[in-house]
Amino acid sequence: MSKHSEVIVIGGGGMGLATAWRLAKGGHDVRVLEQFKLMHKRGSSHTEHRIIRRTYNDDLYSRLMPEAYRLWAELEADSGEKLIYLVGGVEIGPADDPTLRDIMRINDELGLPSAVWTPTEAAEHYPQFHLRPDWLMVYCGLNGFIAVDDCMRVKAEQATKHGAQIQDEEPVLEITPLAHGAQIRTTKDTYTCDKLVITAGAYAVNLLKQVGLAVPYTIELNQAHWFKVDRPELFTPDRFPVFIVRHDHDQMGGIYGFPTFRNPGIKVSIHHSNQYIDIKHYDLIPRAETTERVWNWVREFIPGAASEVLNVGTCPYDFPPDEHFVLSLHPQYPDIAMANMAGHGYKFAPLIGEIMAQLAIDGKSVYDLTGLGVDRFFSATAARRPAIHVDIARPDSAH
Repeated sequence: MSKHSEVIVIGGGGMGLATAWRLAKGGHDVRVLEQFKLMHKRGSSHTEHRIIRRTYNDDLYSRLMPEAYRLWAELEADSGEKLIYLVGGVEIGPADDPTLRDIMRINDELGLPSAVWTPTEAAEHYPQFHLRPDWLMVYCGLNGFIAVDDCMRVKAEQATKHGAQIQDEEPVLEITPLAHGAQIRTTKDTYTCDKLVITAGAYAVNLLKQVGLAVPYTIELNQAHWFKVDRPELFTPDRFPVFIVRHDHDQMGGIYGFPTFRNPGIKVSIHHSNQYIDIKHYDLIPRAETTERVWNWVREFIPGAASEVLNVGTCPYDFPPDEHFVLSLHPQYPDIAMANMAGHGYKFAPLIGEIMAQLAIDGKSVYDLTGLGVDRFFSATAARRPAIHVDIARPDSAH
């Protein structure tokens, strides 16, 4: 087997496999190096489902989302499998919440099919929710969820079908930039490539240090909780939407959830647990205080799902300080590209794969990536975007 590839992708999670699929389908020679067994649960690309949505409080993402939907549809067509369930989604919060107001404004500007409901109107559509009197519910029928484990399997199958080599259980020990391309030493062998793409999620921090980038990401422990429902027929995908809480000035902001799908109960998580971890010592153990925080919210707002926690799962989130994606070439080594998704990226996975393929092969992307460069952490003149949300409990230094 040749030890040289046109492109090497480090990280076989959601973004890495999407990149391999787009590269291989485009006729490029690609090798994926994954440190754990493929489809593992030590990263951020596993579980029953993740939200997909057209609605964002930043119009860059709202304008990119149609392309992500198009490429998800292409993956469904290529594989012949259903991956996306557009069951409808709601975003709820105080009527004066800045993020909720931005979402309503952008929905109007982009002409997205949406509706704004008072608590009384919301109860007519979704009586499962109990909203406070000063809250609103914003509905969009284009939102829904992705069957993540199915997507992971299909991306690996499609990448392999087009010739990609996927090598799992092969940790990368050392990256050496070369005058052209890079050399990668693993626990099993040493490889060279013309182009390198780093898509290692929360594990990218230590890899990027090897190529001179001390990125200021924090790693946070995210938890998914499955709650038993009193009336299962009210929480099926045809009766219950995906939801997100918008509340910038309260810790309940960022709670989100799903209808019952393949596991019993509804799944509810929170975007910021405020549980910061060292990824080198990630133990996969849920934190009781996060569970109680989420459960307290469910008790008030979805009382029909508050009786029992059935299961809890974990995954790590990698957060840049501004919570925007990093989709970038290396400032000094243009043969190295990288992607980190700031805890809200899986819905974009096939598009990120396309963007990474473009950056690797062409050195640029056809998509607007303004403010998403890694140089924004190191240069005062680099393009930036207003922060999506800066969590009040974020530590000053990365883990």
